[in-house]
Amino acid sequence: MQRAALERNYTGTFVVVTDGGAASGSRIWHACGQDEHIERIEALDGPPRTIFRRNGEMRTFLHASHTAVIEPLTGSTPFAGAVPALAGKLDLWYRAERQGRQRVAGHEADVVLLRPRDALRYGYRVWSERRSGLVLRLQTVQADGRVREQASFLQLDLDAPVSLTELARAMDDLEGYRALTPAPQRKLQDAERAWTLREPVPGFALQGCRAPQAQPRTMQCSYSDGLASVSLFIEPVRPGTAVAGARWSAGATQALARPLDADTWLTAVGEVPLDTLVLFADRLVRAR
Repeated sequence: MQRAALERNYTGTFVVVTDGGAASGSRIWHACGQDEHIERIEALDGPPRTIFRRNGEMRTFLHASHTAVIEPLTGSTPFAGAVPALAGKLDLWYRAERQGRQRVAGHEADVVLLRPRDALRYGYRVWSERRSGLVLRLQTVQADGRVREQASFLQLDLDAPVSLTELARAMDDLEGYRALTPAPQRKLQDAERAWTLREPVPGFALQGCRAPQAQPRTMQCSYSDGLASVSLFIEPVRPGTAVAGARWSAGATQALARPLDADTWLTAVGEVPLDTLVLFADRLVRAR
């Protein structure tokens, strides 16, 4: 599945639907070469925008404001970019169950449920194209079987004649657009982290912590079990800011915001049950 998402040329129409009824569609072009792969995503809903992803870089063209945001590509999506170092350990946290075959977007697919072995993570039901392994549909499923979110191809042309050169040319064409680069961040060493977990949350390994160069007291740490991910944003409380906590949900994504102490604010976001975010928050302690 990981290889197919990176090593196949294809075009398709992709739709994400949440349990709350929110839906968004995209048109996708993907091309790959020996050492390069480029993806173009054209949003079909909301403000007009085009996203390009090439190896370690992402460019978002906001057409209404004629702005292009250029930033490192640090995030990942399940199966297309699951953390390679953890791929061999997934069976510690998930149990794979075959669930037959179905057709998705006109293609025959094998269906597998990755059932979590504990309550700290959601399950994933995956439809993969039988010949290539390309993921055609992905459902995020909670313990009682409720589907929190579904991402699926509605139409897919495998091995489409997508030109890597043409996608690269379009990605690099900034004419008429104002290029913006977010403030640079630096990777924090262990000794530099002001907050840490007093004990790990089972299955979730630290992927790294970063801080904006202009805001050294602000820190973002990312954790993953190879499929699910959690991000912790820690920042100083601004004088006069209300310190009441909040929780909210959007499909599979849960978020928790609350003070860590009188001077520090936490925002935790992840595609995990809310109780998992609470566990992360409860185990955060000052490291220095």
